[in-house]
Amino acid sequence: MSIGSRAARVSSRVARALALAGLAWTLAACSTTGRSFDTSTMNRIVPGQTTLEQASRILAAEPEHVYRQRDGSALAGWTHKASLVTDAVYFRRELWLRFDNTGRFQHVVDRVNVHGETGQAAEPVSLTEPVAASLPKAVPADFPYGPDFGDGPVAVYPVR
Repeated sequence: MSIGSRAARVSSRVARALALAGLAWTLAACSTTGRSFDTSTMNRIVPGQTTLEQASRILAAEPEHVYRQRDGSALAGWTHKASLVTDAVYFRRELWLRFDNTGRFQHVVDRVNVHGETGQAAEPVSLTEPVAASLPKAVPADFPYGPDFGDGPVAVYPVR
């Protein structure tokens, strides 16, 4: 056996050992906590309608934390944190939702790196009045409006 081939084998083994050590260090430096959750269909979470169980299905994950109150209401939190190379690269997402004592979603309490909005509860339309009367009225932005303006509720939309 020649000295050159022996040196090549030793060099190859050292390179493999260094590669395995580097891989082990990289994997040891990664950590995650919580569960990944999906907010792409968050608009399906509607105040007064969506239950905690339905919200869990919509977000595709169970909440990490559920804090129940004496009155029956609850605060539910979905959290997911990931770290690469021990805090050199850090990713954090949180969503905290409040549910009332009947188990229905009320509002978003807090969010971190969560995009998207919850749905809006549909307001019932009175069948006794004409549809045109229930539509909002547009008011110019510079109009001096006040609570005593007009003959009923007015929605004010700025005109550009």
